[in-house]
Amino acid sequence: MDTPFTVGLAALAWTIACAWIAIVLMFISACRKRSSLQPITESSDLSELPKLSVIVAARNESDCIETCIRSLFRQDYPDLEVIAVNDRSHDDTGEILNRLAIEFKNRLRVVHVSMLPSGWFGKPHALDMGMQLATGSTICFTDADCEYLAPSALRTALTEMSFGKLDFLSITANYTMNSLRESVAVPCCAESLIAWLRPERVSDPDWPDAFANGAFIMVSRKPFESIGGWGSVRMKISEDLELARIAKSHGLRLSIAQGDRFYQTSSYRTWRESWNGWSRIMKGVLTPAQLTITLVRMLILFALPLGAMVWGISNAFQTGSVEWLTHGVGLAFTISFALRCVLDVIMFRVVGAPVAMVPFAPLGRLFVMCAASRALLSHAGLVNTHWRGTTFVSGRIIIPEAAKA
Repeated sequence: MDTPFTVGLAALAWTIACAWIAIVLMFISACRKRSSLQPITESSDLSELPKLSVIVAARNESDCIETCIRSLFRQDYPDLEVIAVNDRSHDDTGEILNRLAIEFKNRLRVVHVSMLPSGWFGKPHALDMGMQLATGSTICFTDADCEYLAPSALRTALTEMSFGKLDFLSITANYTMNSLRESVAVPCCAESLIAWLRPERVSDPDWPDAFANGAFIMVSRKPFESIGGWGSVRMKISEDLELARIAKSHGLRLSIAQGDRFYQTSSYRTWRESWNGWSRIMKGVLTPAQLTITLVRMLILFALPLGAMVWGISNAFQTGSVEWLTHGVGLAFTISFALRCVLDVIMFRVVGAPVAMVPFAPLGRLFVMCAASRALLSHAGLVNTHWRGTTFVSGRIIIPEAAKA
């Protein structure tokens, strides 16, 4: 005879299974709606392209800044200027940029920032400094750890801007994921964020959703300046997302596209960087309510099916029967776990993570739960947010790293 507990457990298990069916269908639908760009291969009339300014902010990027700059000058864009901003680096970034400025004379301008003014965070200030020197009618902001793969990447992006009559275009990166840490953290963290950010709605003016990848943002200069440029997000930890939100709220036309080998970038280089970086992003992007829902959702939709599967498989080994996994409550949890695995495969493929790493996805979700918990505590003022030598609390810099002249 069924007890109230078994009846309740069965109801919960089948509710979770139904929820997973809905989640997977919604995710597949969103993937089909996402915009995807392929680099242009055919030649075109390059003389019709407007002048483009690319601004690169670099802080302690001596291991990658030269690769980034050289990849930009391999672009086939005809009227291109590159402005690199050395943002108070303590390594050899400044020396490398000075050497490259001599090699690429009249094509590369280098700006050295020695002090961070009050009321600014580092990256928005560096990009704003670069924009003050830019002369192009279209501006592309990119990161120092990006390497441009397709020679036509910038030309393709600007063509997309023109064709779609866009004011603001962001293109997602291909990540180099050469470690277990990167391979599980990137897709699992990305999934937890896009569940809220809904990138498939960015281009739709009927939805308020906005999203941008700070590694590649291309804007039309006049509309961008009309909303205050980087000054509008001068003290935002997640400046790229906030900038997209402001742009869309002011009526600018936005789009985010998934680029196929446009450029590649590395994920965080160490566990410490991953921990600080992802928790910083979650704190800046998600509200306390969203973080709480994320944690509860992961406990119910991930932890329960996983625990049930571990118990069911253990029981099967002990009894020699898989009946529990194929009937009633066990079947519901088996369906839930299988759908969770299907979503993992899709997500890993979307971000370019090795599908062979899918069995380790539970480690990535455990990391997400820890990072979300830290972000939630940071919202409450109980812990601080650390990033690149700077400590933030409640949107303020409380321990700035000493600026070097």
